[in-house]
Amino acid sequence: MDEKNLINAASGYAAGNAVSNSVINNLRKYSEEAERKLAHWTSEETISAEIAKFILSDNKQGAFEYLNAHFNEEIVDAAQRQKDYIYSLETIIQKRKDKFLPFYQKIGMDMPEQLKNITADQLCEILGVTNLHIIDSTDGKTSPSHSSDGENLGLIFRAIIIIGMIILIIIGLL
Repeated sequence: MDEKNLINAASGYAAGNAVSNSVINNLRKYSEEAERKLAHWTSEETISAEIAKFILSDNKQGAFEYLNAHFNEEIVDAAQRQKDYIYSLETIIQKRKDKFLPFYQKIGMDMPEQLKNITADQLCEILGVTNLHIIDSTDGKTSPSHSSDGENLGLIFRAIIIIGMIILIIIGLL
């Protein structure tokens, strides 16, 4: 009887270990993907700290160039990854303008006209990408124009957990 319990325990351990390794690998992939997506986005706290450094150094031109570079990087990345967003590129550009305008005001300079007036169609034409004209989300979670990859990832996690539980139940019955 002890040998059977030992075999069941070892089998349960192996099954649990396999399920946990699968979940860990999926979480690692998800984390790496999130990190990749956020690589071209700068938080307002970081921008504020960098602008403060330029102001303290009496380098408003440096602050202006910093803002231009980061604004450009964010909207170019958004244009290249439109399918990853639940909002239209036009909305994303407006959100980025709203994010950066207070910092331009803080340094006492206006956002350059070509940046202030850029549209999604113009940006896409400059980059040579197609403006997907995504319909903005109505519920903050999904876009009518494409399915959410996050939903698929959640479904995969649930399936892995259910399969693991079934394996553990079967092993427990042996």
